[in-house]
Amino acid sequence: MGADLTIKIINEPLKQKYEPLFAHAVRRRDALPERSQAQARAQRQVGKYYDLMYSQGYFRDSYNATCVLATLGLSWWADVKPLLTKDRNLEGENLLKFRAMVASATQRLPTKAELKALLAHVADDGTNGLAEWHRYYVEKRAGLLAFLDLAIQRNTGIHCSV
Repeated sequence: MGADLTIKIINEPLKQKYEPLFAHAVRRRDALPERSQAQARAQRQVGKYYDLMYSQGYFRDSYNATCVLATLGLSWWADVKPLLTKDRNLEGENLLKFRAMVASATQRLPTKAELKALLAHVADDGTNGLAEWHRYYVEKRAGLLAFLDLAIQRNTGIHCSV
Protein backbone atom coordinates (compact mmCIF):
# COMPACT_ATOMS: atom_id res chain seq x y z
CA MET A 1 0.00 0.00 0.00
CA GLY A 2 1.09 3.52 -0.63
CA ALA A 3 0.39 6.89 -2.16
CA ASP A 4 0.27 6.77 -5.96
CA LEU A 5 0.57 10.12 -7.72
CA THR A 6 0.02 10.47 -11.45
CA ILE A 7 0.43 13.34 -13.89
CA LYS A 8 -2.09 11.94 -16.33
CA ILE A 9 -1.08 13.98 -19.40
CA ILE A 10 2.38 12.43 -19.13
CA ASN A 11 1.63 8.97 -17.79
CA GLU A 12 -1.50 8.01 -19.73
CA PRO A 13 0.21 7.92 -23.18
CA LEU A 14 2.90 5.65 -21.72
CA LYS A 15 0.30 3.33 -20.24
CA GLN A 16 -1.58 3.20 -23.55
CA LYS A 17 1.65 2.35 -25.37
CA TYR A 18 3.11 -0.22 -22.97
CA GLU A 19 0.13 -1.80 -21.21
CA PRO A 20 -0.72 -4.12 -24.15
CA LEU A 21 2.94 -5.18 -24.36
CA PHE A 22 2.98 -5.71 -20.59
CA ALA A 23 -0.20 -7.83 -20.73
CA HIS A 24 1.22 -9.91 -23.58
CA ALA A 25 4.47 -10.43 -21.67
CA VAL A 26 2.51 -11.53 -18.57
CA ARG A 27 0.50 -14.07 -20.60
CA ARG A 28 3.69 -15.38 -22.20
CA ARG A 29 5.45 -15.68 -18.82
CA ASP A 30 2.48 -17.42 -17.24
CA ALA A 31 2.39 -20.01 -20.04
CA LEU A 32 5.99 -21.09 -19.38
CA PRO A 33 7.11 -23.78 -16.92
CA GLU A 34 7.49 -22.39 -13.41
CA ARG A 35 11.01 -21.61 -12.23
CA SER A 36 12.45 -22.26 -15.70
CA GLN A 37 15.10 -20.12 -17.36
CA ALA A 38 12.57 -19.22 -20.05
CA GLN A 39 10.15 -18.00 -17.40
CA ALA A 40 12.93 -15.94 -15.78
CA ARG A 41 13.70 -14.31 -19.15
CA ALA A 42 10.01 -13.65 -19.71
CA GLN A 43 9.74 -12.12 -16.23
CA ARG A 44 12.46 -9.63 -17.19
CA GLN A 45 10.26 -8.58 -20.14
CA VAL A 46 7.29 -8.17 -17.78
CA GLY A 47 9.43 -5.96 -15.54
CA LYS A 48 10.72 -3.97 -18.50
CA TYR A 49 7.24 -3.06 -19.74
CA TYR A 50 5.97 -2.36 -16.23
CA ASP A 51 8.87 0.01 -15.63
CA LEU A 52 8.23 1.75 -18.97
CA MET A 53 4.54 2.24 -18.11
CA TYR A 54 5.50 4.11 -14.95
CA SER A 55 8.77 5.71 -16.08
CA GLN A 56 7.38 9.24 -16.31
CA GLY A 57 4.54 11.15 -14.72
CA TYR A 58 4.28 8.75 -11.79
CA PHE A 59 5.48 8.89 -8.18
CA ARG A 60 4.90 6.31 -5.44
CA ASP A 61 5.55 6.61 -1.73
CA SER A 62 4.85 3.37 0.14
CA TYR A 63 3.29 3.33 3.59
CA ASN A 64 6.22 1.57 5.22
CA ALA A 65 9.80 2.25 6.30
CA THR A 66 10.53 3.80 2.89
CA CYS A 67 7.92 6.58 3.26
CA VAL A 68 9.70 9.83 2.47
CA LEU A 69 6.82 12.01 3.65
CA ALA A 70 7.21 10.60 7.16
CA THR A 71 10.83 11.82 7.26
CA LEU A 72 9.48 15.30 6.55
CA GLY A 73 7.02 15.19 9.43
CA LEU A 74 4.15 15.08 6.94
CA SER A 75 1.32 12.63 6.33
CA TRP A 76 -0.45 11.66 3.13
CA TRP A 77 -3.73 11.50 5.06
CA ALA A 78 -3.46 14.44 7.46
CA ASP A 79 -1.59 16.90 5.24
CA VAL A 80 -2.22 15.97 1.60
CA LYS A 81 -5.72 14.48 1.53
CA PRO A 82 -7.35 17.76 2.71
CA LEU A 83 -5.71 19.52 -0.27
CA LEU A 84 -7.33 17.23 -2.84
CA THR A 85 -10.42 17.95 -4.92
CA LYS A 86 -13.40 15.62 -4.64
CA ASP A 87 -11.92 13.78 -7.65
CA ARG A 88 -8.66 13.28 -5.70
CA ASN A 89 -6.64 15.78 -7.72
CA LEU A 90 -3.95 18.05 -6.33
CA GLU A 91 -4.04 21.21 -8.40
CA GLY A 92 -3.62 24.98 -8.51
CA GLU A 93 -2.85 26.73 -5.24
CA ASN A 94 -3.04 23.47 -3.30
CA LEU A 95 -0.37 21.93 -5.52
CA LEU A 96 1.85 24.95 -4.87
CA LYS A 97 1.07 24.71 -1.15
CA PHE A 98 2.07 21.04 -1.00
CA ARG A 99 5.25 21.72 -2.96
CA ALA A 100 6.14 24.46 -0.45
CA MET A 101 5.42 22.09 2.45
CA VAL A 102 7.79 19.47 1.05
CA ALA A 103 10.50 22.03 0.21
CA SER A 104 10.40 23.80 3.57
CA ALA A 105 10.09 20.77 5.85
CA THR A 106 13.12 19.76 7.85
CA GLN A 107 13.96 16.21 6.86
CA ARG A 108 14.64 14.04 9.89
CA LEU A 109 16.52 10.93 8.84
CA PRO A 110 15.75 7.90 11.01
CA THR A 111 18.27 6.14 13.19
CA LYS A 112 19.18 2.50 12.70
CA ALA A 113 17.00 1.55 15.67
CA GLU A 114 14.04 3.50 14.28
CA LEU A 115 14.37 1.78 10.90
CA LYS A 116 14.52 -1.63 12.54
CA ALA A 117 11.42 -0.77 14.58
CA LEU A 118 9.70 -0.17 11.20
CA LEU A 119 10.82 -3.69 10.19
CA ALA A 120 13.39 -2.39 7.70
CA HIS A 121 16.47 -4.44 6.96
CA VAL A 122 19.46 -2.35 8.03
CA ALA A 123 22.97 -3.68 7.52
CA ASP A 124 26.02 -2.50 9.41
CA ASP A 125 27.31 -0.79 6.25
CA GLY A 126 27.19 -0.91 2.46
CA THR A 127 23.96 -1.90 0.76
CA ASN A 128 21.12 -1.38 3.24
CA GLY A 129 23.50 0.38 5.62
CA LEU A 130 22.30 3.48 7.43
CA ALA A 131 24.15 5.80 5.03
CA GLU A 132 22.43 4.10 2.10
CA TRP A 133 19.02 4.50 3.75
CA HIS A 134 19.74 8.19 4.36
CA ARG A 135 20.83 8.67 0.74
CA TYR A 136 17.60 6.99 -0.36
CA TYR A 137 15.43 9.41 1.66
CA VAL A 138 17.30 12.50 0.43
CA GLU A 139 17.04 11.36 -3.19
CA LYS A 140 13.37 10.39 -2.80
CA ARG A 141 12.58 13.88 -1.52
CA ALA A 142 14.42 15.41 -4.47
CA GLY A 143 12.43 13.11 -6.77
CA LEU A 144 9.15 14.19 -5.20
CA LEU A 145 10.07 17.86 -5.62
CA ALA A 146 11.05 17.27 -9.26
CA PHE A 147 7.75 15.45 -9.83
CA LEU A 148 5.75 18.32 -8.30
CA ASP A 149 7.76 20.85 -10.32
CA LEU A 150 6.96 18.95 -13.50
CA ALA A 151 3.23 19.22 -12.83
CA ILE A 152 3.59 22.91 -12.02
CA GLN A 153 5.61 23.55 -15.19
CA ARG A 154 3.02 21.71 -17.28
CA ASN A 155 0.24 23.65 -15.53
CA THR A 156 -1.61 20.45 -14.74
CA GLY A 157 -2.86 18.66 -11.68
CA ILE A 158 -1.77 15.42 -10.09
CA HIS A 159 -4.20 12.56 -9.51
CA CYS A 160 -3.61 11.15 -6.02
CA SER A 161 -4.54 7.79 -4.67
CA VAL A 162 -3.79 8.04 -0.96
